[in-house]
Amino acid sequence: MELRKVIDSVIQKLYDLQSVKISEIKIDDPISEESLLNVETKLSFRFPDTLRQFFLNQSSSLQFYWEILSDREFPLGEECKYGGINLISPFQIVELYIDMKEMVDDGRTRLNDCLDEGWEALVNDWSFWIPIITFRNGDAFCIDKRNETIIFLEHDVVDGGPNVHGLLLAINFDDLIRKWSKVGFVEVFDWTDGINEDGIDVESIIFSQLLPLINNS
Repeated sequence: MELRKVIDSVIQKLYDLQSVKISEIKIDDPISEESLLNVETKLSFRFPDTLRQFFLNQSSSLQFYWEILSDREFPLGEECKYGGINLISPFQIVELYIDMKEMVDDGRTRLNDCLDEGWEALVNDWSFWIPIITFRNGDAFCIDKRNETIIFLEHDVVDGGPNVHGLLLAINFDDLIRKWSKVGFVEVFDWTDGINEDGIDVESIIFSQLLPLINNS
């Protein structure tokens, strides 16, 4: 899979929709192999091949956003109002992962004093999750180091306990891009409405208006 080609194709399909506005397309230079290996050493994790090739040969990070033009009509479906992808650079991944591990350490201290479902979920999982795609509200799509599945990170999991923490979005990175691109990298308010046991469900009713528009010939 050539990631850049898939993303460019989705952007073009979105450009063709009169109801959609695209903004903030940002593409950074590729990273050197030495720098990428250094990042992977710090993470104790080797990125999936598709992502590695993207970082090395295409771009170290890529960002674009889209939104519908009207806030009163829902031409792509009531749950499909905006989207995009913020694939962060390996350097940003390391920084965010270090922050996450610090929160894990803090959580362990807190759990010594009292039990808390939200902190327990964070402590059990965050040290295994590598954030690769982030959202403006602080949530993220992560690679689970244990099996390379793509997992949803709920940024406020400690506020009231886990809700969508740990949702399975795809069985691996290629599977995520294959599925998510079919629905225009849409951002869903509650991902439980758009998944099944295998991750993102492009046949879900919430994508019924968007899916044919992105996948027309």
